[in-house]
Parts: sequence; C-alpha cells; structure tokens
Amino acid sequence: MYPTASLTISELFFGPYLLNIPLFQRPYSWGREQAEQLLDDLMEAAGVCSGGEADQTYFLGAVVLMDAPGAETSRLNPKMTPREFGVIDGQQRLVTLMTLLAVLRDLETDTRRPVGKRVHNMLIAQLGTRFFRTERFRMHLSTRERAVFEDHILLPGSSVQPTYLAAPSLPEATLLEVRDRFKAVLSEMTNTARRTLADFIADSCYIVVIVGNDIDRSHQMFVVLNERGKKLQRNDILKSDILARMSTSDAKWAVGMWDDMSLALGEGFEPFFGHLRTIYGHGRLQIVSGVRQVIRDSGGSEAFFKDVFLPLAKAYVLVRSNGEDVLPHSMQRTLIYLNRLPEADWAPAAIVALKDWKYDPHRAAFLLDEIERLAMLTRLLCAGSGKRVRRFAELIKVMRSGVPIDASHPVLQMSRDEVRGVAFHLKDFHKRNPKVCKLLLMRLGDELAGEMDVVDPDLYTIEHVLPQRPAASSPWRQKFASSEERAQLVESLGNLVLITQQENDRARNASWEDKKQIYAKASSRVPLLAITRDVLGETEWCKEQIEARELRLIELIDKLWRIDLLGQRPGVRPPPLKPVDVEEPTEPLRHLA
Repeated sequence: MYPTASLTISELFFGPYLLNIPLFQRPYSWGREQAEQLLDDLMEAAGVCSGGEADQTYFLGAVVLMDAPGAETSRLNPKMTPREFGVIDGQQRLVTLMTLLAVLRDLETDTRRPVGKRVHNMLIAQLGTRFFRTERFRMHLSTRERAVFEDHILLPGSSVQPTYLAAPSLPEATLLEVRDRFKAVLSEMTNTARRTLADFIADSCYIVVIVGNDIDRSHQMFVVLNERGKKLQRNDILKSDILARMSTSDAKWAVGMWDDMSLALGEGFEPFFGHLRTIYGHGRLQIVSGVRQVIRDSGGSEAFFKDVFLPLAKAYVLVRSNGEDVLPHSMQRTLIYLNRLPEADWAPAAIVALKDWKYDPHRAAFLLDEIERLAMLTRLLCAGSGKRVRRFAELIKVMRSGVPIDASHPVLQMSRDEVRGVAFHLKDFHKRNPKVCKLLLMRLGDELAGEMDVVDPDLYTIEHVLPQRPAASSPWRQKFASSEERAQLVESLGNLVLITQQENDRARNASWEDKKQIYAKASSRVPLLAITRDVLGETEWCKEQIEARELRLIELIDKLWRIDLLGQRPGVRPPPLKPVDVEEPTEPLRHLA
C-alpha cells in the first residue's frame, strides 16, 4: 500500500515533511523555458495577469517520497512527527516552486511582511521544542548546487541580490538563471499582485503526495510518473537503481564518477548502456532490463560500478575519442576507420578490446585490427545489422574468456560462402551501399599511399570515370559500344575515384583528358586523395585499365583484410601494384577527421 494525500503547497512545505534529494537523483535541470511556463500558468490561474477571477484550485501533479529508514507511515497527516523524506520524483517542480516563493518573499515591500513571514516558515522548517528551537532548510539538495540553492535563494533576502560565481556548474547556472528570470517578471508586478500570487500558490495549488517505504517500490512509482516531468532517460533509471543501493560513502564517490563519465561521453552516454548489455550477452533484453541483469550477475551495485561500469565506460571514452593523446598512433588510426562506419555494431567488441589495453597493448592492437576487418568484411558482404551483431557477439565471448586468440582462431574466419558473397557484391558495390563504398575507397587509398589522408569523408563523393549515362554522341559510347559491357564496367571498383561534389558536377560526362585535369586540381582544403591520384598516370581509360585497376584493388583488399577474393577468379592474377606519390599530411594523426 502507498500512503497518499492531496496537499496544498503550504501543507507540504509547512508540515512535518523535511525533504532531501537522494544522491542518485540527477541535478536540477529545468531550464528557463520550463520555469517560465510554470510561472505563466500560475499567474493565469491566480488571475493576476488577466484581472479575472482566480481558479478555485490548481493541480501541480504528483510527487513520490521515500519514507525515512525504519518508518512505517500508514497515513499522512499534519500532526506526524517531523522527519526526513527522500524526494524520488518531483524534484524539479519542488525546487522551482521554492525558488519562486523565495523571490516573492524577497521582493515584498509591505512593512507588515505578510508574504515574507509566511514563506519564511515554508522554506525554513522550525524544529525542536519551545525552549530548544532549531531550524533547517525545508529541502536539502544532494549535489553541488546545494550551496547555491541555500545561500543565494532560500536564505532570506538572498534571491534578489547579485550573485558572482567564478565557474558555476551547469545546474548552478540554471538555478540562478531561473531565479533571475522570476525576479525580472515579478518585479514588474505590484506588491498586491505578488501577495495574491503567493497566497494562491500556498493555498490553492495542490500536489498529490505518494509515500513509499522502500527504494524499489518508490522507484517503481518514479518510473511510472516521470512522464509528467523532464523526459526520463535510461541512464537516469539506471543511476537510480545503482546508486540507491550503495553505502553513503561509496555513493558520494560514485555520483562524482558517474557525472564525470556522463560528461566525457556526452551523447554517447545513453548508447553506452546498450553496448554494456550486449557485452554481457543480454542483447535480446530491453536495455534497462539487460543492465539490471548484469548488475545482479556482478554481485550487486557496488561491484558492478567498480568492476564493470567504470572500466567499460573509460574504454568507451577511448573508442569515441579515437584514443586521442592516449593510444598508439596505429590504434588511433584503426578507431578512426571504425568511427567513420555507419552503425556501431562493432563498438561493444572495441570496448572489450580496450578495457585492459595497458596490460597487453599488443593484444589490444591486434583485436582492434580484427574488429575493423570484420566490420568492413561484413559490410562488403551486405550482412544485415542483426547478423553483424551476432558475429561480434561471438567474438566478444572469446575475448572475455581470456583464451589466446590469433589470426587462425575460428571466430575470425570467413566461410567460403561469405568470401564468394563479398566477391559477388564488390562487382557493383557502389549501387548496394554508396556510403560504405566511399569509405572502402578511402581505406584503399590510404593503403596505396602508405598512410592515412587527413580528410573529412563528407567532403568527397564517388565519381565514375567511365560515366554512368554518357550522351548518345559521346566518345565514351564509341569506346564502350556494348551497353551490357559498359553497364558492367561502369560499376566496377576499378572505375571509381573520389572527388568533391563540385568537381563531380564538372567531370560528369567530360572526356578522359578533361577529367584528368579536373581530378588533378587539388586544394589545401580538399586535397587530392591517393585513390584518385592512382588513375592520373593512365594515358587512356578503356576496358583494360578498368579491369587491371579492379584487380589491383581487390588484391589490396585480400592483403589488407586476409581474404582470398582473387581465388574466386581462377587463372587471373593482377599486375603489380603501382607506387603512388605520397604527400605529407598537413596535421598530426590526432587531428584526423
């Protein structure tokens, strides 16, 4: 059973409820827009803007409180002994309402101070007996913004004074922005209007208070009700799950580490938990359910946080940052190639590979190379995301087992059918997957040059040297008279180069000589790539050149990713690879796009 009561704001803030924000809660995050909307709604309902009659009541939603340890509240009433309740849901609204009431208190000009006296007793609880009276702020925040909330908002007179903080955190800055916005709007109102608004908030605004007596039941209500507030993310739910079950001393340390990882991963923090679930073999479960299972398997929250969450999160920071300034250049290069790929099915395996890279950097480098190899070959195979995920799941099992692994391990092998599939799809891979085809060409160009081109892939487009649709009178049609042969050669890997979109528009149906001139005009902003420089030495562009170049590039794929595509063409051996002039990179490796 959940004890429940419908309370006015004055009953909640003036009664026996001493409110604490648990450590596992996220910081204050309501922005100016949400705070302004709340103020507009309250002013409209109170009739202080329109001059009309005030609404009889105004519903502010529900809040979930967790009772003090050992307490068994069966019924909520104002005569309960004052005690502490943890705010499980409703923090954003309650903190915003307290900020609004504090500004109304401090803007009062009436010497009798009816608002100030009333609000003072709502924001600062009076405890103890008549002869041993003590005070405490009605709400204690748990995070860094507690001092700002108490010293610059709750303390009488502080909310209308200028505040100068050297380097405020985002929650601190947000709190002060909301406070100052309230001050700007309310200072334009008359003292009477402000008093009317304060009385309306205290006496006519209701909140449904629901009390749970254990974290699991309270958290269940939190998840159900949170749709009313700021959208709940998976990491918020998991933070609540993990930190609520840790000792106080560990929880304080863990909150700081959690926030550090959240900041370091940015937008990658939410997807990280999906990768974590996959690493431990729970990919078929929903993300929250999968991570909860990992927590149980790890022996509880503390063991999970220290032995699973932190090491894997730090490894994922390396993955997302390409190991900048940390990993050897060869590993940075491999991560750059991986991070260019659409979809991150490879990421869980890369996290595992880098988890303990310092203890065995050679193994980590080998595994990263193999992960990139499988990521590219499965895409050349045109395997769906489900098949790729399953393929990497098998590799992760082997990696986590700690058994020796080298290039001969079965988990790294491609079957004959898969090799044949790759060979077949490469005949017209641009039509099948243009984005990965571009990345493939860039990768092959880097191998031709012997180093990575310092470029952004988005600056380049694929150009067909033999045009896809030459004009009827074009010399290309005379040179490639057979439409069937032309269709086959035009999509050949040997017929593709990379140039900018502007150059592509100019080169579209131009002659071979004109195309070469267009290709050769590189700029410092968009340099000429090795894969394009590779064709400039050809005096003509005929079937023989296309087929010979295709064979050279396929041989490069064989060598690069340990696959025998040439074996699918009996009796065919490619001409030797031609050296390509290498231009020095303009930036160090860590600046690669």
